[in-house]
Amino acid sequence: MFEILKPLTFDDLPTKPPISGRPKVSEDLQQTIALLSGWDGSTRRLIRVSPTGTLYVASPKAKGIINQQASGDADDYQAPNIVTSEVLIKAKTGNSGNVWINVGKAAAANVGYQLLSGDWISFSVNNLNSLQFHFTKNLDWINLLYSE
Repeated sequence: MFEILKPLTFDDLPTKPPISGRPKVSEDLQQTIALLSGWDGSTRRLIRVSPTGTLYVASPKAKGIINQQASGDADDYQAPNIVTSEVLIKAKTGNSGNVWINVGKAAAANVGYQLLSGDWISFSVNNLNSLQFHFTKNLDWINLLYSE
């Protein structure tokens, strides 16, 4: 058993006997703590609530932006190996062609999700490299805003 070095007290959660000293953490308590986190299929994430105890659902903190330009007609691009939880993808306003996006498979014309000039879409993914893109026209752009 592990010991709790700094016990946390909760006014609205009475414990008997009251927590004092360095209590031992049993397997039951470890399992309870595990329930306070969520599993997305590959990563354990903390479940957050508001100060009133309401489940807190919001977008995660932004981590970075990638701007990618096509280097020719029918250009393909796979996003880099970056761990993330969500990504917002926008086709640059003024693009002359379409951008096709696929998850876990190669994108091509008429294969995947199509973004027209100025369109955007958001995905929940564990890694950016699961996203593959196909640009139909040279010099078109996409912007990737990804989160922690």
